Amino acid sequence: MRRLISGCVGYAAELSGAVARGWDAFFFTPADPTPLGLIRVAVGLLLLWSLGVYGLDLHAFLGSEGWADPEVVRLFQRERSPWAWSFWFVVPDAALRPAWIACLAVLTLFTLGLWSRVTAVLAWVIVVSTVRRSPVSVYGFDQIVSTWAFYLAVTGASGRAVSLDRLLARRRQAKEAVARRRQDGRWVVPPGVPAATASANIALRLIQLHLALIYGAAGLAKLQGQAWWTGTALWGTVAAGEFRLFDMTWLAAYPLFLNLATHVSLALELGYPIFIWVRVLRPLVLALVLLMHVGIGLTLGLTEFALAMLVGNLAYVSGPWLRSLVTGGAQPAGRVLYDGACPRCRASMAWIGAADPDRVVEPIDLTAVDVRAVHPSLTKEDCLQSMHVVRSDGRVFAGYDAVLCLARWVPLLWPLALVGSIPPVAWAGRLVYNRVAASRPRDVPCTDDACGIHPARTPPPSDAVTTGAGPERRHP
Repeated sequence: MRRLISGCVGYAAELSGAVARGWDAFFFTPADPTPLGLIRVAVGLLLLWSLGVYGLDLHAFLGSEGWADPEVVRLFQRERSPWAWSFWFVVPDAALRPAWIACLAVLTLFTLGLWSRVTAVLAWVIVVSTVRRSPVSVYGFDQIVSTWAFYLAVTGASGRAVSLDRLLARRRQAKEAVARRRQDGRWVVPPGVPAATASANIALRLIQLHLALIYGAAGLAKLQGQAWWTGTALWGTVAAGEFRLFDMTWLAAYPLFLNLATHVSLALELGYPIFIWVRVLRPLVLALVLLMHVGIGLTLGLTEFALAMLVGNLAYVSGPWLRSLVTGGAQPAGRVLYDGACPRCRASMAWIGAADPDRVVEPIDLTAVDVRAVHPSLTKEDCLQSMHVVRSDGRVFAGYDAVLCLARWVPLLWPLALVGSIPPVAWAGRLVYNRVAASRPRDVPCTDDACGIHPARTPPPSDAVTTGAGPERRHP
């Protein structure tokens, strides 16, 4: 008997310890915040769109004489949600437009990830207040997007990746790295991979669990409808004319397809809470979820709802895989030779280093190295005329072409690369670049904290700056 009791007690202790360790590993293991940063951007854009629609007729949606009388709304809320609140109740009609503009400004900062800890909380306050004030315009999209905003707000981790907060912090690090330039002319900024944190993992886990509950509950609810058992539920949806964007009644000629799509969507929702946790099956589940919500958006017109659900599913996507989409294979993708005696050049390279996603660019101060060791076709005189980029495949770009090459590697500069490649823009860009390069200051006393190069007492004549943006060169 004693052995039986001791065995039971030991098993209970082992079980409780395993549960505690599993709980700690599930919620508090540091996680890559990259997916969370993308979720913040997408949620911010959806909130901006939603509030922008309200702005088309603010007084109808939020005014005291609008569609939803504030006293009736408050009475309804006192009966069903006594603790419901909304700051729109205290905003007078004359101040609706200024308050709306202020909310748009906050949501913009939240989307960009500037002061993200504060703006995340304010964004959640804005979306909840708007939903509570105008219940006549609320549907599934509002509940989903407000839930994601809540998780981003309470964890405070949404600005740790894909944000201006992180960009500015990395710029400070890059400026310090320029000042600590190594003897070989190279300098190293901490890698662009954001640090894994427990708070990011908590936010991702909350979103993941909420999604599992949503899909599971939706699947169980559908089991109560006879149409889902007979395979005709989707036909009833696409045939209804209330929400559809396109006439889908031609699908009546393909009953087997409708039956298959009905059963697959039902099986997906029922199986999602289980199979999404199986790593090898996760890409397949996410692909099917993508197809399902695209279908919902196209057939029912519930585009915002479909996007909000897809945004939440980003919580299951690997951070390293997301970064690999923008960093490419070869690292570094190329080396950039810049003039370390030029304050503008140092400041520009500090920004490039801050925006570099994962050490894609290797900056080299041409004043401290033999440029022929970087590439045999380079000369110091040419490099002093304009910035040069040496790609990993040996090709060399100079001047404005080097700027475009560099912009294609840095995600933040992709718009510049796209617009700058247009022939008229490229022609004007070369003229502007040559003029700026010719007028840039050099060999002046250091006046910024990023300066790590002090001028020589007697600059040699060969260091005089000339204009010109060298053509593309190829390895001989």
